[in-house]
Amino acid sequence: MAYCASDWQSKGFAHAPELQLSAGVMLYRCWGERTPGVGSSEWGSGYFSIEKPASVLEAEARFNIVDWNNGVHFVSSFRLKPGFAYWIGPVAHGMLDQHLMGKQVLVEPPLDIKLELIKSREVLRHDVFVSPRDGHA
Repeated sequence: MAYCASDWQSKGFAHAPELQLSAGVMLYRCWGERTPGVGSSEWGSGYFSIEKPASVLEAEARFNIVDWNNGVHFVSSFRLKPGFAYWIGPVAHGMLDQHLMGKQVLVEPPLDIKLELIKSREVLRHDVFVSPRDGHA
């Protein structure tokens, strides 16, 4: 799929990511709320990371999860099967955000044939409470 630079920024990348071919890369997804049915889902819409955070604070500081109206409670581990393409690039952060550098991965759907769920629903260490910003998505 072809994207222009503004498309990538609207998807949360700092700049155009690189297209890579998987050799079985491990991916991680931070997701969920404490209340079932609220927030993001385990498989999501194709956004993952190559870094596995240990805590809510680290996840939010690397990936700006709540800026996209998603909760942060769990991390799940996936393996992208060999031969499938993925986009990888730095996460866009606001100028005033306290942040850590993070790399975001986009796997284009369909996800169920490309990804293998390795470990589901590990609870992140809750060292901070974060909630989505009103009117910001």
